[in-house]
Amino acid sequence: MSAVTSLDPSLAVDTETERVCRQVYEGLLGVDQETGATEPLLARDVDVDEAGLVHRFTLREGVLFHDATALDADAVVANVERWGRLPELHGSGNLRRTATLPFEAIFGGYLGDEDCVLESVEAEDPSTVVLTLSEPIVFLHQALTLPAFGIVSPAVLSDDDPGLVARSPVGTGAYRVMETHEGDVTLEAFPDYWNGPVTASAEETPDGPAPERVEIRAIPRSFDRLRDLQRGQVDVYDYITADNLRPLVQSGRLILQRDPFSVLYLGFNLAHPVMEDHRVREAAARAINRSDLVSEHFLEGTRPAHQFTPAALGVQSETAERYGRDLQEAQDLLDDAGYDGEPLRFYYPMTATRSYLPRPEAVYASLARDLTQAGFVIEPRPVPWDAGYLEELLEDDDRAMHLLGRNGGYRSPHSFFGPLFQRSSREFGYDSDDVQDLLHQARSETDDEQRATLYREVADVVAEDLPALPLVHPISGLALGRRVADYPMSPVLFEPFRQIRMS
Repeated sequence: MSAVTSLDPSLAVDTETERVCRQVYEGLLGVDQETGATEPLLARDVDVDEAGLVHRFTLREGVLFHDATALDADAVVANVERWGRLPELHGSGNLRRTATLPFEAIFGGYLGDEDCVLESVEAEDPSTVVLTLSEPIVFLHQALTLPAFGIVSPAVLSDDDPGLVARSPVGTGAYRVMETHEGDVTLEAFPDYWNGPVTASAEETPDGPAPERVEIRAIPRSFDRLRDLQRGQVDVYDYITADNLRPLVQSGRLILQRDPFSVLYLGFNLAHPVMEDHRVREAAARAINRSDLVSEHFLEGTRPAHQFTPAALGVQSETAERYGRDLQEAQDLLDDAGYDGEPLRFYYPMTATRSYLPRPEAVYASLARDLTQAGFVIEPRPVPWDAGYLEELLEDDDRAMHLLGRNGGYRSPHSFFGPLFQRSSREFGYDSDDVQDLLHQARSETDDEQRATLYREVADVVAEDLPALPLVHPISGLALGRRVADYPMSPVLFEPFRQIRMS
């Protein structure tokens, strides 16, 4: 696992940061662990008008932030307004060096932008918040479960010091931050948590108590995580790699697996003078052997990906182009394009394990081998994830390809397509009016089948334009140490530590 990058939930774009933010901050809505449906969290009730434009949230009473400030509608309004002003607070140039943030992906832009559909947020009374939209967002309630929409104490919201939230993380969650050190975070149970303290006696919790103290350690190498688990120095080892599965099974560890709800892809830079040629991108797509990639480097149950959305979302297109392995075709396409062997920079992360990329160095080596066989000349650019991998590749205009992925944060195809393709993309140099129009329509389409049709059309266009090549929909899993009896698994990574049960 990687280090936590920021304890400001609105800026969280990686799963490790989101994991911690979910424990410290809470949103208006949460996720039912059994069904995956939305459920009340800080909002005990939600009412939506017939047009789907006015969303009225009634807040719980008696909720305290970790600094003893009481939650009220004004606090929620201050948070929403802050999300909508992130470019103003942090600088639009700084935000361009990271992935598309959830507020922009959900609402179409920031407050004041022409494309932003959030018209207003108001405190109707101390316990009621009203969001008014100019157009419906059919997945809004699902999206509000994202950790980026965690509510922060108004005491740390400062226009003059926007970084105060990250330095002084204060939420309403079951855990509060006690210490941070070089990406490691120590959490402690919040005794005044509105839903009751997380610790209890054995009589009250016969299936085991929740942990009162949790240490989240950044251990990038999978072998080191395995070693520390076997020695009893860690209790939960997440993102099991295929090469470590056998020793975990042999030692009798309890292994839990998440259903595939992420995608690993090979990104192309369409602004690159070689990669702008569709024939070159298709040659790369024809060179890749997905089957070998899956069998050699991923857990059993992982499936090759020919589209960005996992099968569980039910919007797979039957007509989208599928780029199977055809080495001769790849070589012919490169010849037709006149590729002369120019070295192509290929970025990949090091010393990191992601939900979609358990073994980055090995996956890169496999892809580079396939591409080289087709005639590509690859210039490797390894960058440690914690050294700013994403920022560095986005700032290099001469990059040709890169490895990255996305974990679906909520159960809608928009959680995959929106952040990647809804706006002009710095990551891919891709700007498709057709894709943006289709996603705009899908965002407001209330008929389920018509909405699915629109997302299938998005898949068709993206597959034809080929700004990136989906590779696999991975299974991710974790192993439990002997002190842990159960861990709350979730494909969307809504995994509250208060639901962990100790032996």
